[in-house]
Amino acid sequence: MKKIGLIAGASFLAGAVFFALSFGFLQDNVNQEPVIAPQVAHAETLAPAAAAVVPYSFVSIVRKVKPAVVKVVSEAVVERRSMFGDDFFDQFFNAPRRQEKRSGSGSGFFISADGYILTNNHVVQDAVKVKIFDIDKKEYTAKIIGTDPKTDLALLKVSAQNVPFIPLGDSSSIEVGEWVLAIGNPFNQDLTVTSGIISAKGRQLGMAQYEDFLQTDAAINMGNSGGPLINMKGEAIGINSTILTPSAGSIGIGFAIPTNMAKKVVADLKTKGKVVRGWFGIQIGDISESDAKDLDLQSGGVLVQRVEENSPAQKAGLKRYDLITAINGRMVKSAADLQMEIANSAPGDEISVTIFRGKDKQVLKVKVSEAPDSVRERAAEESRDLNLGMTLVKNTPALAREYELKTSKGLVVEDVERGGTAAQNGMRPGDVILAVNRTEVSSVEQFKRLLAGRRPGSMVLLLINRDGDEVYLRFALPE
Repeated sequence: MKKIGLIAGASFLAGAVFFALSFGFLQDNVNQEPVIAPQVAHAETLAPAAAAVVPYSFVSIVRKVKPAVVKVVSEAVVERRSMFGDDFFDQFFNAPRRQEKRSGSGSGFFISADGYILTNNHVVQDAVKVKIFDIDKKEYTAKIIGTDPKTDLALLKVSAQNVPFIPLGDSSSIEVGEWVLAIGNPFNQDLTVTSGIISAKGRQLGMAQYEDFLQTDAAINMGNSGGPLINMKGEAIGINSTILTPSAGSIGIGFAIPTNMAKKVVADLKTKGKVVRGWFGIQIGDISESDAKDLDLQSGGVLVQRVEENSPAQKAGLKRYDLITAINGRMVKSAADLQMEIANSAPGDEISVTIFRGKDKQVLKVKVSEAPDSVRERAAEESRDLNLGMTLVKNTPALAREYELKTSKGLVVEDVERGGTAAQNGMRPGDVILAVNRTEVSSVEQFKRLLAGRRPGSMVLLLINRDGDEVYLRFALPE
Protein backbone atom coordinates (compact mmCIF):
# COMPACT_ATOMS: atom_id res chain seq x y z
CA MET A 1 0.00 0.00 0.00
CA LYS A 2 1.47 3.38 -1.01
CA LYS A 3 1.80 6.03 1.68
CA ILE A 4 -0.50 8.99 1.38
CA GLY A 5 1.66 12.01 0.59
CA LEU A 6 1.05 15.76 0.47
CA ILE A 7 -1.75 16.65 -1.91
CA ALA A 8 -3.04 19.90 -3.36
CA GLY A 9 -6.29 19.04 -5.05
CA ALA A 10 -9.40 18.92 -2.89
CA SER A 11 -11.02 16.31 -5.15
CA PHE A 12 -8.01 13.98 -4.87
CA LEU A 13 -7.95 14.51 -1.10
CA ALA A 14 -11.53 13.32 -0.78
CA GLY A 15 -10.56 10.04 -2.45
CA ALA A 16 -7.48 9.75 -0.24
CA VAL A 17 -9.56 10.23 2.91
CA PHE A 18 -11.96 7.49 1.84
CA PHE A 19 -9.04 5.14 1.13
CA ALA A 20 -7.34 5.99 4.42
CA LEU A 21 -10.46 5.36 6.46
CA SER A 22 -10.44 1.75 5.23
CA PHE A 23 -7.08 1.18 6.85
CA GLY A 24 -6.95 3.97 9.45
CA PHE A 25 -5.74 3.65 12.96
CA LEU A 26 -5.37 6.05 15.88
CA GLN A 27 -1.97 7.55 16.39
CA ASP A 28 -0.83 9.75 19.27
CA ASN A 29 1.12 12.99 18.95
CA VAL A 30 0.25 13.30 15.28
CA ASN A 31 -2.57 14.85 13.35
CA GLN A 32 -3.76 15.91 10.01
CA GLU A 33 -4.90 18.55 7.57
CA PRO A 34 -6.63 18.59 4.24
CA VAL A 35 -6.36 21.56 1.94
CA ILE A 36 -9.52 23.56 2.43
CA ALA A 37 -11.29 24.43 -0.80
CA PRO A 38 -14.42 26.58 -0.37
CA GLN A 39 -17.46 24.69 -1.63
CA VAL A 40 -20.09 26.33 -3.84
CA ALA A 41 -23.53 26.30 -2.24
CA HIS A 42 -26.86 26.75 -4.01
CA ALA A 43 -27.75 30.42 -3.76
CA GLU A 44 -31.19 29.75 -2.34
CA THR A 45 -29.79 27.65 0.55
CA LEU A 46 -27.03 30.04 1.63
CA ALA A 47 -28.37 32.41 4.28
CA PRO A 48 -26.80 35.90 4.39
CA ALA A 49 -25.68 35.37 8.01
CA ALA A 50 -23.82 32.19 7.03
CA ALA A 51 -22.05 33.96 4.18
CA ALA A 52 -20.93 36.75 6.52
CA VAL A 53 -18.92 34.45 8.79
CA VAL A 54 -16.69 33.07 5.99
CA PRO A 55 -13.41 35.00 6.57
CA TYR A 56 -11.50 36.68 3.78
CA SER A 57 -8.30 35.74 5.64
CA PHE A 58 -7.21 34.60 9.10
CA VAL A 59 -4.37 37.12 9.42
CA SER A 60 -5.81 39.19 12.28
CA ILE A 61 -6.71 36.10 14.32
CA VAL A 62 -3.28 34.53 13.79
CA ARG A 63 -1.51 37.73 14.79
CA LYS A 64 -3.54 37.80 17.98
CA VAL A 65 -3.07 34.18 19.13
CA LYS A 66 0.22 33.00 17.64
CA PRO A 67 2.48 34.64 20.29
CA ALA A 68 0.77 32.54 22.98
CA VAL A 69 1.60 29.18 21.34
CA VAL A 70 4.77 27.45 22.60
CA LYS A 71 6.98 24.50 21.84
CA VAL A 72 7.19 21.89 24.63
CA VAL A 73 10.34 19.76 24.83
CA SER A 74 10.34 17.01 27.46
CA GLU A 75 13.05 14.70 28.73
CA ALA A 76 12.10 11.37 30.30
CA VAL A 77 14.09 8.54 31.88
CA VAL A 78 12.88 5.08 30.88
CA GLU A 79 14.02 1.57 31.78
CA ARG A 80 15.50 -0.71 29.16
CA ARG A 81 13.64 -3.99 29.15
CA SER A 82 15.32 -7.37 29.14
CA MET A 83 15.05 -9.40 25.93
CA PHE A 84 14.11 -12.31 28.22
CA GLY A 85 11.05 -10.58 29.68
CA ASP A 86 10.18 -8.21 32.48
CA ASP A 87 10.83 -10.67 35.32
CA PHE A 88 14.27 -11.89 34.17
CA PHE A 89 16.34 -9.49 36.28
CA ASP A 90 13.95 -9.83 39.22
CA GLN A 91 14.26 -13.61 39.35
CA PHE A 92 17.94 -14.07 38.58
CA PHE A 93 19.77 -10.88 39.51
CA ASN A 94 17.38 -8.78 41.63
CA ALA A 95 19.09 -5.80 40.01
CA PRO A 96 17.68 -2.60 38.57
CA ARG A 97 17.36 -2.40 34.81
CA ARG A 98 19.51 0.00 32.82
CA GLN A 99 17.95 3.38 32.25
CA GLU A 100 18.17 5.72 29.29
CA LYS A 101 17.06 9.26 28.54
CA ARG A 102 14.49 9.99 25.87
CA SER A 103 13.29 13.33 24.61
CA GLY A 104 10.22 14.38 22.70
CA SER A 105 8.49 17.55 21.63
CA GLY A 106 4.98 18.82 21.18
CA SER A 107 3.00 22.00 21.50
CA GLY A 108 1.17 23.96 24.16
CA PHE A 109 -0.24 27.41 24.78
CA PHE A 110 -0.43 30.00 27.55
CA ILE A 111 -3.89 30.17 29.10
CA SER A 112 -3.20 33.03 31.53
CA ALA A 113 -0.84 36.00 31.81
CA ASP A 114 0.96 34.49 34.82
CA GLY A 115 2.56 31.64 32.86
CA TYR A 116 0.18 28.66 33.00
CA ILE A 117 0.43 26.41 29.93
CA LEU A 118 -2.01 23.75 28.73
CA THR A 119 -0.78 20.74 26.74
CA ASN A 120 -1.39 17.01 26.32
CA ASN A 121 -0.42 14.53 29.01
CA HIS A 122 1.32 12.32 26.47
CA VAL A 123 3.63 15.21 25.53
CA VAL A 124 5.10 15.34 29.06
CA GLN A 125 4.37 11.82 30.32
CA ASP A 126 7.13 10.52 32.66
CA ALA A 127 9.13 13.71 32.04
CA VAL A 128 11.88 14.65 34.50
CA LYS A 129 12.56 17.96 32.73
CA VAL A 130 10.36 20.16 30.55
CA LYS A 131 11.58 23.10 28.49
CA ILE A 132 9.33 25.73 26.90
CA PHE A 133 10.24 27.87 23.88
CA ASP A 134 8.07 30.85 23.00
CA ILE A 135 7.63 32.65 19.68
CA ASP A 136 10.87 34.61 20.26
CA LYS A 137 12.81 31.38 21.01
CA LYS A 138 13.07 32.41 24.67
CA GLU A 139 13.62 29.33 26.83
CA TYR A 140 11.83 28.57 30.11
CA THR A 141 12.01 25.64 32.49
CA ALA A 142 8.47 24.49 33.21
CA LYS A 143 7.06 22.94 36.36
CA ILE A 144 4.47 20.20 35.87
CA ILE A 145 1.58 21.37 38.04
CA GLY A 146 -0.39 18.20 37.36
CA THR A 147 -1.40 15.69 34.72
CA ASP A 148 -4.65 13.89 33.95
CA PRO A 149 -4.14 10.75 31.84
CA LYS A 150 -7.91 10.13 31.84
CA THR A 151 -8.38 13.14 29.53
CA ASP A 152 -4.81 13.32 28.16
CA LEU A 153 -4.28 16.82 29.57
CA ALA A 154 -1.42 18.40 31.51
CA LEU A 155 -0.96 21.78 33.18
CA LEU A 156 2.50 23.41 33.24
CA LYS A 157 3.79 26.66 34.77
CA VAL A 158 6.74 28.89 33.96
CA SER A 159 8.08 31.83 35.95
CA ALA A 160 6.83 34.68 33.78
CA GLN A 161 4.39 37.54 34.00
CA ASN A 162 2.30 39.41 31.44
CA VAL A 163 2.76 36.74 28.78
CA PRO A 164 0.34 36.69 25.82
CA PHE A 165 -2.36 34.08 26.35
CA ILE A 166 -5.36 32.52 24.64
CA PRO A 167 -8.67 32.49 26.55
CA LEU A 168 -10.56 29.21 26.82
CA GLY A 169 -13.83 29.59 24.96
CA ASP A 170 -17.13 27.73 25.20
CA SER A 171 -16.56 24.58 23.17
CA SER A 172 -20.21 23.58 23.45
CA SER A 173 -21.19 26.58 21.31
CA ILE A 174 -19.06 25.56 18.32
CA GLU A 175 -21.08 24.08 15.46
CA VAL A 176 -20.22 21.52 12.79
CA GLY A 177 -19.12 23.46 9.72
CA GLU A 178 -17.53 26.40 11.57
CA TRP A 179 -14.02 27.52 10.63
CA VAL A 180 -11.17 26.70 13.03
CA LEU A 181 -7.38 27.09 13.06
CA ALA A 182 -4.84 24.59 14.43
CA ILE A 183 -1.52 26.04 15.61
CA GLY A 184 1.52 24.06 16.71
CA ASN A 185 4.94 22.70 15.83
CA PRO A 186 4.44 19.79 13.41
CA PHE A 187 7.62 17.88 12.59
CA ASN A 188 9.61 20.66 14.34
CA GLN A 189 8.29 23.26 11.89
CA ASP A 190 7.75 25.91 14.54
CA LEU A 191 4.43 27.73 14.83
CA THR A 192 2.61 26.38 11.83
CA VAL A 193 -0.99 27.46 11.22
CA THR A 194 -3.52 25.32 9.39
CA SER A 195 -7.20 25.93 8.72
CA GLY A 196 -10.30 23.79 8.42
CA ILE A 197 -13.74 23.28 9.85
CA ILE A 198 -15.34 21.37 12.69
CA SER A 199 -16.21 18.06 11.05
CA ALA A 200 -18.09 16.44 13.95
CA LYS A 201 -18.62 16.66 17.71
CA GLY A 202 -18.86 14.18 20.55
CA ARG A 203 -16.47 11.58 19.13
CA GLN A 204 -15.39 8.66 21.36
CA LEU A 205 -12.24 6.87 20.25
CA GLY A 206 -11.49 4.56 23.18
CA MET A 207 -8.11 6.20 23.84
CA ALA A 208 -8.87 7.87 27.17
CA GLN A 209 -11.38 7.20 29.94
CA TYR A 210 -13.20 10.52 29.41
CA GLU A 211 -13.70 11.52 25.78
CA ASP A 212 -15.86 14.02 23.93
CA PHE A 213 -13.59 14.91 21.01
CA LEU A 214 -14.13 17.64 18.45
CA GLN A 215 -13.27 16.32 14.99
CA THR A 216 -11.62 18.69 12.52
CA ASP A 217 -10.05 18.61 9.08
CA ALA A 218 -7.53 21.34 9.98
CA ALA A 219 -4.13 19.73 9.49
CA ILE A 220 -2.60 18.24 12.62
CA ASN A 221 0.63 16.26 12.43
CA MET A 222 3.35 14.91 14.71
CA GLY A 223 4.38 17.71 17.07
CA ASN A 224 0.98 19.45 16.94
CA SER A 225 -0.24 17.62 20.05
CA GLY A 226 -1.11 20.04 22.84
CA GLY A 227 -1.56 23.05 20.57
CA PRO A 228 -4.78 25.07 20.45
CA LEU A 229 -7.75 24.72 18.11
CA ILE A 230 -8.93 28.31 17.59
CA ASN A 231 -12.39 29.64 16.71
CA MET A 232 -13.07 32.81 14.74
CA LYS A 233 -13.22 34.86 17.97
CA GLY A 234 -9.58 34.03 18.69
CA GLU A 235 -10.51 31.69 21.56
CA ALA A 236 -9.24 28.17 22.15
CA ILE A 237 -12.14 25.75 21.85
CA GLY A 238 -9.98 22.60 21.75
CA ILE A 239 -6.59 21.09 22.53
CA ASN A 240 -5.27 19.14 19.53
CA SER A 241 -4.59 15.58 20.61
CA THR A 242 -4.66 12.78 18.03
CA ILE A 243 -5.49 11.79 14.46
CA LEU A 244 -6.84 8.95 12.39
CA THR A 245 -4.28 7.93 9.76
CA PRO A 246 -2.69 4.90 8.09
CA SER A 247 0.65 6.63 7.53
CA ALA A 248 1.52 8.90 10.51
CA GLY A 249 0.53 11.86 8.32
CA SER A 250 -2.53 14.06 8.06
CA ILE A 251 -5.49 12.86 6.00
CA GLY A 252 -7.98 15.36 7.38
CA ILE A 253 -9.35 13.47 10.39
CA GLY A 254 -8.00 15.05 13.56
CA PHE A 255 -9.36 15.27 17.08
CA ALA A 256 -9.20 17.92 19.80
CA ILE A 257 -10.17 17.78 23.46
CA PRO A 258 -12.95 20.36 24.03
CA THR A 259 -12.03 23.26 26.30
CA ASN A 260 -15.15 22.82 28.42
CA MET A 261 -13.67 19.49 29.55
CA ALA A 262 -10.27 21.12 30.04
CA LYS A 263 -11.64 23.89 32.29
CA LYS A 264 -12.46 21.52 35.15
CA VAL A 265 -9.12 19.74 34.72
CA VAL A 266 -7.23 23.04 34.85
CA ALA A 267 -9.14 24.26 37.91
CA ASP A 268 -8.55 21.00 39.82
CA LEU A 269 -4.89 20.73 38.86
CA LYS A 270 -4.29 24.33 39.98
CA THR A 271 -5.90 23.89 43.38
CA LYS A 272 -5.37 20.20 44.16
CA GLY A 273 -2.62 18.98 41.82
CA LYS A 274 -4.98 16.27 40.57
CA VAL A 275 -8.49 15.94 39.17
CA VAL A 276 -11.25 14.94 41.58
CA ARG A 277 -14.30 13.48 39.87
CA GLY A 278 -17.76 12.54 41.02
CA TRP A 279 -18.90 8.92 41.31
CA PHE A 280 -22.25 7.13 41.42
CA GLY A 281 -21.06 3.54 41.60
CA ILE A 282 -22.90 2.13 38.59
CA GLN A 283 -22.00 0.27 35.42
CA ILE A 284 -24.04 1.42 32.45
CA GLY A 285 -24.73 0.75 28.78
CA ASP A 286 -26.54 2.46 25.90
CA ILE A 287 -30.07 1.46 24.94
CA SER A 288 -31.36 2.64 21.55
CA GLU A 289 -35.03 3.31 20.82
CA SER A 290 -35.25 0.07 18.82
CA ASP A 291 -33.57 -1.91 21.60
CA ALA A 292 -35.96 -0.34 24.09
CA LYS A 293 -38.94 -1.70 22.13
CA ASP A 294 -37.43 -5.18 22.02
CA LEU A 295 -36.79 -5.08 25.77
CA ASP A 296 -40.24 -3.60 26.55
CA LEU A 297 -38.69 -0.44 27.97
CA GLN A 298 -40.35 2.95 27.97
CA SER A 299 -37.73 4.68 25.78
CA GLY A 300 -34.06 4.77 24.86
CA GLY A 301 -31.51 5.94 27.40
CA VAL A 302 -28.80 4.49 29.59
CA LEU A 303 -29.39 1.12 31.24
CA VAL A 304 -28.02 0.43 34.71
CA GLN A 305 -26.19 -2.90 34.44
CA ARG A 306 -24.69 -3.06 37.93
CA VAL A 307 -24.96 -1.09 41.18
CA GLU A 308 -21.91 -1.19 43.46
CA GLU A 309 -22.40 -2.20 47.07
CA ASN A 310 -22.55 0.77 49.49
CA SER A 311 -22.27 3.20 46.59
CA PRO A 312 -24.12 6.53 46.28
CA ALA A 313 -26.39 4.93 43.66
CA GLN A 314 -27.36 2.06 45.95
CA LYS A 315 -28.03 4.44 48.85
CA ALA A 316 -30.26 6.55 46.57
CA GLY A 317 -32.29 3.50 45.52
CA LEU A 318 -31.01 2.92 41.98
CA LYS A 319 -31.32 -0.70 40.86
CA ARG A 320 -30.09 -2.92 38.08
CA TYR A 321 -32.21 -2.55 34.90
CA ASP A 322 -33.29 1.00 35.78
CA LEU A 323 -33.30 3.14 32.63
CA ILE A 324 -31.73 6.59 33.16
CA THR A 325 -33.17 9.21 30.81
CA ALA A 326 -32.15 12.56 32.37
CA ILE A 327 -29.74 14.18 34.84
CA ASN A 328 -30.88 17.37 36.58
CA GLY A 329 -33.65 17.62 33.98
CA ARG A 330 -31.28 17.38 31.00
CA MET A 331 -31.79 14.47 28.63
CA VAL A 332 -29.02 11.85 28.69
CA LYS A 333 -27.85 11.08 25.16
CA SER A 334 -25.51 8.17 25.81
CA ALA A 335 -23.57 6.26 28.46
CA ALA A 336 -20.53 8.42 27.65
CA ASP A 337 -22.64 11.54 28.11
CA LEU A 338 -23.86 10.30 31.51
CA GLN A 339 -20.34 9.32 32.57
CA MET A 340 -19.13 12.84 31.74
CA GLU A 341 -21.98 14.48 33.66
CA ILE A 342 -21.22 12.46 36.76
CA ALA A 343 -17.44 12.93 36.49
CA ASN A 344 -17.82 16.71 36.17
CA SER A 345 -19.84 16.92 39.37
CA ALA A 346 -18.16 17.51 42.71
CA PRO A 347 -18.21 15.11 45.68
CA GLY A 348 -21.10 16.17 47.90
CA ASP A 349 -23.30 17.43 45.04
CA GLU A 350 -26.87 16.10 44.99
CA ILE A 351 -28.03 15.17 41.49
CA SER A 352 -31.58 14.50 40.29
CA VAL A 353 -31.72 11.32 38.23
CA THR A 354 -34.81 10.61 36.11
CA ILE A 355 -35.38 6.90 35.59
CA PHE A 356 -37.92 4.46 34.24
CA ARG A 357 -38.33 1.32 36.32
CA GLY A 358 -40.45 -0.77 34.02
CA LYS A 359 -43.22 1.64 32.98
CA ASP A 360 -42.96 3.80 36.11
CA LYS A 361 -41.14 7.13 35.93
CA GLN A 362 -39.25 8.19 39.05
CA VAL A 363 -36.84 10.94 40.08
CA LEU A 364 -34.13 9.91 42.56
CA LYS A 365 -31.65 12.13 44.41
CA VAL A 366 -28.08 10.80 44.31
CA LYS A 367 -25.44 12.37 46.55
CA VAL A 368 -22.18 12.18 44.62
CA SER A 369 -19.02 10.86 46.27
CA GLU A 370 -15.40 10.99 45.18
CA ALA A 371 -14.44 8.56 42.43
CA PRO A 372 -12.53 5.52 43.76
CA ASP A 373 -9.60 6.13 41.41
CA SER A 374 -9.02 9.50 43.10
CA VAL A 375 -9.18 7.80 46.50
CA ARG A 376 -6.74 5.14 45.26
CA GLU A 377 -4.31 7.76 44.03
CA ARG A 378 -4.39 9.54 47.39
CA ALA A 379 -3.90 6.27 49.25
CA ALA A 380 -0.99 5.40 46.98
CA GLU A 381 0.62 8.77 47.84
CA GLU A 382 0.16 8.04 51.56
CA SER A 383 1.67 4.58 51.25
CA ARG A 384 4.73 5.98 49.47
CA ASP A 385 5.29 8.18 52.52
CA LEU A 386 5.78 4.97 54.56
CA ASN A 387 8.98 4.23 52.63
CA LEU A 388 8.31 0.49 52.74
CA GLY A 389 8.68 -0.09 49.02
CA MET A 390 5.05 -0.98 48.32
CA THR A 391 1.89 0.78 47.19
CA LEU A 392 -1.23 0.15 49.26
CA VAL A 393 -4.86 1.04 48.50
CA LYS A 394 -8.07 0.40 50.40
CA ASN A 395 -9.86 -2.70 49.17
CA THR A 396 -13.42 -2.43 47.84
CA PRO A 397 -15.84 -4.86 46.15
CA ALA A 398 -15.05 -3.21 42.79
CA LEU A 399 -11.30 -3.51 43.36
CA ALA A 400 -11.68 -7.11 44.46
CA ARG A 401 -13.50 -7.89 41.20
CA GLU A 402 -10.87 -6.03 39.18
CA TYR A 403 -8.01 -8.07 40.68
CA GLU A 404 -10.06 -11.26 41.19
CA LEU A 405 -9.35 -11.18 44.92
CA LYS A 406 -11.02 -13.56 47.37
CA THR A 407 -11.89 -10.78 49.82
CA SER A 408 -13.03 -7.15 49.68
CA LYS A 409 -11.56 -6.27 53.09
CA GLY A 410 -8.19 -4.81 54.10
CA LEU A 411 -5.51 -3.10 52.01
CA VAL A 412 -4.43 -4.30 48.56
CA VAL A 413 -0.73 -4.35 47.72
CA GLU A 414 -0.83 -2.87 44.19
CA ASP A 415 2.90 -2.62 43.60
CA VAL A 416 6.13 -3.85 45.19
CA GLU A 417 9.38 -2.01 44.53
CA ARG A 418 12.21 -4.19 43.27
CA GLY A 419 14.78 -4.67 46.06
CA GLY A 420 12.77 -2.60 48.56
CA THR A 421 11.79 -3.44 52.14
CA ALA A 422 8.48 -5.05 51.15
CA ALA A 423 10.15 -7.28 48.53
CA GLN A 424 12.82 -8.33 51.03
CA ASN A 425 10.07 -9.30 53.48
CA GLY A 426 8.28 -11.47 50.92
CA MET A 427 5.37 -9.17 50.00
CA ARG A 428 3.84 -9.64 46.56
CA PRO A 429 1.51 -7.57 44.36
CA GLY A 430 -2.04 -8.83 44.95
CA ASP A 431 -1.47 -9.59 48.64
CA VAL A 432 -4.22 -8.19 50.87
CA ILE A 433 -3.19 -6.97 54.33
CA LEU A 434 -6.02 -7.78 56.74
CA ALA A 435 -4.40 -7.01 60.11
CA VAL A 436 -1.29 -5.46 61.67
CA ASN A 437 -0.21 -6.92 65.05
CA ARG A 438 -3.64 -8.56 65.41
CA THR A 439 -5.52 -5.30 64.74
CA GLU A 440 -7.74 -5.32 61.66
CA VAL A 441 -6.80 -2.59 59.21
CA SER A 442 -9.12 -0.83 56.76
CA SER A 443 -7.25 2.29 55.56
CA VAL A 444 -3.73 3.39 54.70
CA GLU A 445 -3.97 6.10 57.36
CA GLN A 446 -4.77 3.47 60.01
CA PHE A 447 -1.86 1.34 58.76
CA LYS A 448 0.45 4.34 59.20
CA ARG A 449 -0.81 4.93 62.75
CA LEU A 450 -0.23 1.29 63.71
CA LEU A 451 3.39 1.54 62.59
CA ALA A 452 4.04 5.02 63.99
CA GLY A 453 6.64 5.18 66.75
CA ARG A 454 7.95 1.66 66.26
CA ARG A 455 11.73 1.48 66.30
CA PRO A 456 13.63 0.72 63.05
CA GLY A 457 14.41 -2.97 62.65
CA SER A 458 11.54 -4.12 64.86
CA MET A 459 9.16 -6.83 63.68
CA VAL A 460 5.45 -6.47 62.99
CA LEU A 461 3.04 -9.31 62.37
CA LEU A 462 0.89 -9.02 59.27
CA LEU A 463 -2.16 -11.15 58.53
CA ILE A 464 -2.50 -11.28 54.75
CA ASN A 465 -4.81 -12.94 52.27
CA ARG A 466 -2.77 -14.47 49.46
CA ASP A 467 -4.69 -16.22 46.67
CA GLY A 468 -7.57 -16.91 49.05
CA ASP A 469 -5.45 -18.31 51.90
CA GLU A 470 -4.89 -16.39 55.13
CA VAL A 471 -1.25 -16.47 56.19
CA TYR A 472 0.91 -14.64 58.74
CA LEU A 473 4.01 -12.75 57.65
CA ARG A 474 6.71 -11.33 59.94
CA PHE A 475 7.70 -7.94 58.51
CA ALA A 476 10.92 -6.17 59.55
CA LEU A 477 10.72 -2.37 59.46
CA PRO A 478 13.58 -0.64 57.63
CA GLU A 479 16.51 0.55 59.74
